[in-house]
Amino acid sequence: MNKLLALLMIVFACSPLWAKEVFTGEVLNAPFTIHGRLSNYNGSANMRIWIIGSKRMLYAAGESPALERINQFFGDGGGWFSCDIYGDFTVEPLVPDTKGSMRPVRILEVKNLVITREGKVVSKRKTL
Repeated sequence: MNKLLALLMIVFACSPLWAKEVFTGEVLNAPFTIHGRLSNYNGSANMRIWIIGSKRMLYAAGESPALERINQFFGDGGGWFSCDIYGDFTVEPLVPDTKGSMRPVRILEVKNLVITREGKVVSKRKTL
């Protein structure tokens, strides 16, 4: 009985080790693709990508042609904070990952976009 109890305690203590994590490329420091929501926030890192299915946030820090096209959606007169872009974002990390911090990335490409304004879908596109 004691052996069974000890075994159960070990199993529950180790359970986070095999829990499924969302891959965000922390180990590789190479470009990777995630499914997320790009929104604007107040603060210094104002354009952020929430990785759907996780508690992880990345922020767009590097300039790129994809980011210039994204800015057109936010600056089209509807307000920077009322627009969200959902899609598959290919990003390039700019610095190694630091646990507990938002990682700065450069957006290289966006596919399967759904653009919403104030919670209502206004556009769907395959690529940006």
